[in-house]
Amino acid sequence: MADAPAETLPEERVRFVGIRRKTAEKMLQSARAIPHVTHFEEADLTELEALRAELKDEAEKHGVKLSPLAFVCKALCGALAEFPALNAVLDEEKQEIVHKKYYNLGIAVSAPQGLYVPVVKRAETKDLWTVAGEIGVLAAKVRDNKVQLSDLSGGTFTVTNIGPIGGLFATPIILHPQTAILGLMKMQPRPVVRDGQIVIRTMMNLALSFDHRVLDGAEAARFTTSLVKRLEAPRALLG
Repeated sequence: MADAPAETLPEERVRFVGIRRKTAEKMLQSARAIPHVTHFEEADLTELEALRAELKDEAEKHGVKLSPLAFVCKALCGALAEFPALNAVLDEEKQEIVHKKYYNLGIAVSAPQGLYVPVVKRAETKDLWTVAGEIGVLAAKVRDNKVQLSDLSGGTFTVTNIGPIGGLFATPIILHPQTAILGLMKMQPRPVVRDGQIVIRTMMNLALSFDHRVLDGAEAARFTTSLVKRLEAPRALLG
């Protein structure tokens, strides 16, 4: 049986416009301008999840959803302060690396109309409850198509939380002109070795894409290790 002519096969054409096109243009700019490297690590979030359960009633009193993402944001503030190259911009015209001394954390949010990255401004000045509340407000504004340009501007580091959808590994594209982006993968129980014994722990893979012009792999690995240590001691993030 002969194949049907291509012009008779079913297909649908969708206009490549709006947020989808803007996102594509930004991603192409980033991929062309930045030599990407992705470093992978895993974090044991068993204690973090236990703490979240313990704080459920207090979170309700604050009127917020205390997600793992809020803990990640607070842990990032400490790790970025320790490794400033990850919170920097390369000024190619002046041939300078500009270390940002404030932490505006972009949170990638997927919505029917496209992908947005609203920003939690000055996260280092805010406690865990405030950060959790702002994440919730910004995500709702995106979903309700009420996000403003001011909500999307000024980011110095980006987090993309792929985990709730699924997936073990990814290579996120950096949002130019930032230096790095952190991908959070699926959180799930799995067997690991602790003190020579196989135990079940709640684990999450992390994917850090970074600009190899600004820092090398060793510094990216040290940063990720610092971040993991902070996530694995979550009570220190409550301040």
